Amino acid sequence: MDADPTVKAGQKTVSVKILSPVQPIPPAPLPGLPFIPVEFDATTVTAYVGQNTFRLAWSIRARAMRAPRTAAVPAPAKNTVTAGKEAA
Repeated sequence: MDADPTVKAGQKTVSVKILSPVQPIPPAPLPGLPFIPVEFDATTVTAYVGQNTFRLAWSIRARAMRAPRTAAVPAPAKNTVTAGKEAA
């Protein structure tokens, strides 16, 4: 994946086939980001040799696409004794 607009589409894109009974709707773009962040559920990646190029290629499939979940903020670490104080 490459956000450079001068790069050819085949060099900067990744296609994911979504196997869903309904067409997923991507979330709204976020300002300042070149890509729309999404999460895929039940993703499978299969390697194969391309018939025309004889190069390694990848097939990426997912069951669903959704907006990313927000991560929980980790609790601040408690102040512990440092290694330097233990040695003293």
